[in-house]
Amino acid sequence: MTHNQIGRLAATEGLPRKGKPPITFGLRLEGPVDPERIERTLTGIARRHTALRTWFPASLPPGWAQCVQSDWAAWPLDIVDLTGLLEPQRAQAQELVHARLDKPFAPDRFPLFRAFLVRTERESSLLIAVDHSIFDGASVQAFLDDFGDVYRSEGPTGCGPVSTGSDVTEFGAYEREWLAGSAADAALAHWKGVWDAFGPFPVTHLPLRTGVTGTGAEWKRVIPAQRVTDRQRTFPGGYISAPTLAAAAVVTALRDVTGQDETGLLHPSSRRFFDGGEKMIGYLNNRVLLRVATPAHEGFLDIADRTRTAMLESLEHDMMPFEVLLRELAPHVTDRRPEHPYVHLNVETMPVAPDLPDLRAQHFWPAETAGFGDLPWISMNLEIEAERMVLRAGYSIARFAPETVTDLMERVRGYLTGVDDAPE
Repeated sequence: MTHNQIGRLAATEGLPRKGKPPITFGLRLEGPVDPERIERTLTGIARRHTALRTWFPASLPPGWAQCVQSDWAAWPLDIVDLTGLLEPQRAQAQELVHARLDKPFAPDRFPLFRAFLVRTERESSLLIAVDHSIFDGASVQAFLDDFGDVYRSEGPTGCGPVSTGSDVTEFGAYEREWLAGSAADAALAHWKGVWDAFGPFPVTHLPLRTGVTGTGAEWKRVIPAQRVTDRQRTFPGGYISAPTLAAAAVVTALRDVTGQDETGLLHPSSRRFFDGGEKMIGYLNNRVLLRVATPAHEGFLDIADRTRTAMLESLEHDMMPFEVLLRELAPHVTDRRPEHPYVHLNVETMPVAPDLPDLRAQHFWPAETAGFGDLPWISMNLEIEAERMVLRAGYSIARFAPETVTDLMERVRGYLTGVDDAPE
């Protein structure tokens, strides 16, 4: 197991509130769908990847996992037929499917994945859920690429070839070797300077609600991609990457809303260093703490330049596992989901649907507001594709007032698109 896996599993122990919903995604399929072929394709993908055949029996020592033999792995497909149902019945059935899709997995029970094929008169929807301990956001594209590969090659029977390329087990071995070397010492010293009097979780002064009950909610806006790319290219200090631009927009907006003169956020860094690492399925994300000074008198462009420096410095040391830093620098932290609010930012390319014979496939994200119901932070995503970007924020309405999140996110959108170059 990697250190990040160990930390994620530790966060599932104890109180039920710590159970984290799985990663969920879907494909809309138009055309003649063969459920048996879909199920064989899913099984073929599971047999290709060690991560998908992994589970965490309670009987094993800490830091160890169990891997099911390839030939024993199977991915069952639940079929839900909504054809002919009246709208109230259809809505109720869909709600039940999504509740089952979002249900947290028990890490000591194999498998840690599930799938539903929901059929209607016009199309079918394939809904996938995989536990976070074996699957990260970057794994979605690897999964979809494999889905097309196996679907096209598996034929009327069988489950397709087993991959012999790079696998997540190689990264686990690399991490252990790296932690024993001098680079780990340098990274520890760097992150100690970032964390001192600030981390490990960047506290914000965002106003919290009290005495309010509720579940999760989502704020979402579509941004023309050209506005953001123009912003990147015309940046005075030279080209600025989309993750850096987004991080700068967030910390500046936090300054505007809270009045803090130093703000920060957590963002995941994907650690896929091997040849073919982008094709790995596994949990390879590592949380990195970004800390940026945001004085009241400075405009966005100055803060963005400082953010870029902080991001570049973090990239030099992001191999250091967040869980190791917690152990070494914050041994007093026993709860990896602190009560005080902070912001978690993720920037990713929108997944591309596979090319399937006789089927038109379109990727989509199922509604996941239930997963935000108990978040003590605001989960922010910027999803990028050729012509548009989607800016989303998930949050708990029991902790944050919708107007607070709207104010924050509209400011983020303004900084991303060049509408708000300076604070009011």
